[in-house]
Amino acid sequence: MKTALSKSRYTRGLQCHKSLWLYTHEFNLRTKPDAGTTARFNEGHHVGELAQQLFPGGVTIAYDSQNHERQVRKTVSAMKTAKVIYEATFYYDGVLVMADIMRKVRGSWELYEVKSSTGLKDIYQHDIAVQYHVISSSGIKISKACLVHINNEYVRKGAVDVHEFFTTADVTAEVKGEQAEVKKEIARQLKMLDGKEPKIEIGPYCEANYGCDYRSYCWKNIPDNSVFDLGGSKTKRYELYRAGFELLADIPLESVKGQQRFQVESFQKKSTVIEKAELHSFIKTLRYPLCFLDFETFQCAIPPYDGLKPYQQVPFQYSLHTLKSAKGKLQHQEYLAQPHIDPRKEFIDSLLEAIPEDACVLVYNKAFEVDKLKKLAEHFPRKRKRIQQIIDSVVDLMVPFQKRHLYSWKQQGSHSIKAVLPAFVKGMTYEGMEIGGGSAAMEAYHEMGRLIDKPKELAKLRKALLEYCCQDTLAMVRLLEVVEIKSKCK
Repeated sequence: MKTALSKSRYTRGLQCHKSLWLYTHEFNLRTKPDAGTTARFNEGHHVGELAQQLFPGGVTIAYDSQNHERQVRKTVSAMKTAKVIYEATFYYDGVLVMADIMRKVRGSWELYEVKSSTGLKDIYQHDIAVQYHVISSSGIKISKACLVHINNEYVRKGAVDVHEFFTTADVTAEVKGEQAEVKKEIARQLKMLDGKEPKIEIGPYCEANYGCDYRSYCWKNIPDNSVFDLGGSKTKRYELYRAGFELLADIPLESVKGQQRFQVESFQKKSTVIEKAELHSFIKTLRYPLCFLDFETFQCAIPPYDGLKPYQQVPFQYSLHTLKSAKGKLQHQEYLAQPHIDPRKEFIDSLLEAIPEDACVLVYNKAFEVDKLKKLAEHFPRKRKRIQQIIDSVVDLMVPFQKRHLYSWKQQGSHSIKAVLPAFVKGMTYEGMEIGGGSAAMEAYHEMGRLIDKPKELAKLRKALLEYCCQDTLAMVRLLEVVEIKSKCK
């Protein structure tokens, strides 16, 4: 069996032939998946296993990396008696596919592809289309081709109800209509793989779908402060690059508009914008006691606790710095949930106790914390009034930076706290921290659950999480000091 393509390789090739060629011939050049990517892959595997309960009692064709031909033979054998098969494996003319679920109905077979997404995407249809091609070309009659995805309106109550949790979309007509193009594309990919590395310039496809693990290879000659650091429309970045402009410093001002022009002009002049009146107005919205608040959250495709939806973000940690008066001493409180518990009750009880009732609560990106507080109020109706008091007191520190009342060319067009902080607070950065972002914090919390029997490693990870969340609120303290100083400067 000469195998050159699989369903994942085929869809990779649809995104970029060069990526497929590199994956086939220069595998070691790829960027290894990070913890977040690995976690998403594992979660997708768990969703696939859960979907098997839609059609229970099936035969599983075990994966055999050394002998795919054996998998195909086992599938052929299983199809003689089985009504449902998981990971049924088929091979046709250089393409190997493994179907998530196949079900026999009145002499023909139904094909089900399971995705951990909450909706339909074109790439999923292409995935099913290549399976349909290989399986039907192997002499198997397919009466229906379906995509099984997560119902994002599902709310867990007790054991997961798979028939409510999943949504099944019949894409048979679309998949059949794609068959002629599938055959042509397979031929193109196989021919390409027999040749030398394709000469394909970087483009929007580098960032499409799941991104590309060969980006570091293909983008190795792109310098710092390039056109790809331009905020806003990604399309404009590629237009400028194809027009011969590689650096922000080279972009003609007349070729960009709005916020992009603002960014380019600020960068080229190395300027800082200070709108004192607007900064002063912002400061007037604050009062004491003043609390600086930040949440960290986790999410799961399969809701782990009652009252949760798929991928609903659940707060498991907060950091709170408090100033009781303008010249008061900065105080700090924090909470970090233990792993393998529903943290919501402990979290909100601790938070309500920590925040003074008459406090002004400062956050960075108000929509995030407010949304989480509203969800907690829904889940704990007896605490709704107090939670609403906090919501009503929230002020967003991101606003003066987002509206560019205070802006440095060093921000590279971004108003995220990780871009703003090093631009205005010397020596304060997230670089070098063991945990340096929200996604890493979420993965660290999940990892805590796997370290229950390793107390030293668990303690180290807890310390890193606490340091990261504390950094977020301390960063807000320092940025507010900057806003106050700039509002008064001459």
